[in-house]
Amino acid sequence: MYKASEWVMRLAYLNLLWLLFTVIGVGIIGFFPATVAMFTIVRHWIIGNTDIPILKTYWQSFKGSLVKANLLGFISVIGGVVLYLDYTFIKDINGTLGMVAFLLFLTTSFYYLMIVFFVIPVYVHYDIKLFECLKYAFIIGASYPLRTIYITVASFVIYYLTASFPVLFLFFSGSLLSLLIMRFAYVAFEKIELKNNNKLAKAA
Repeated sequence: MYKASEWVMRLAYLNLLWLLFTVIGVGIIGFFPATVAMFTIVRHWIIGNTDIPILKTYWQSFKGSLVKANLLGFISVIGGVVLYLDYTFIKDINGTLGMVAFLLFLTTSFYYLMIVFFVIPVYVHYDIKLFECLKYAFIIGASYPLRTIYITVASFVIYYLTASFPVLFLFFSGSLLSLLIMRFAYVAFEKIELKNNNKLAKAA
């Protein structure tokens, strides 16, 4: 019970920080670095660093990622807008061509979701360049497509619960989802690193 209550308090506190820093950053400008900072915290928790100073670590991550996080976020938003425009165009196409176009749209949307779900975990886990984050997110997502499905389902469940119970949105909407996404992603990272280590061992 103590452990459970401790995690509830951590998640609630982190979620409040996420909302606060999003508002401080004037919404869209603050949302992406606030989200990166949130993922930074949950990554520390997942790897066992549960005693880190949350506010200090959050603030350092927020201000350190202000530019790069917004660039990643705006690229993601532009991709989403393009997909939406594609949908408005193909939804009026009938017949075989319309079916083919819709299937291509679904495939593209799935790949887009893979990148969106994995790009922030990749950003906070690896020390790589900005556009390499997008490439790595795509490669990891394509290597583990089931994890994209799991994350999608988890996102819908959390969205439904937080929409139905506003108090949950206030305390757990972002922090719980980021914890689940980072957990799924971290398992994928470990598997990839294990494969790379095995390849190096065989080469040696």
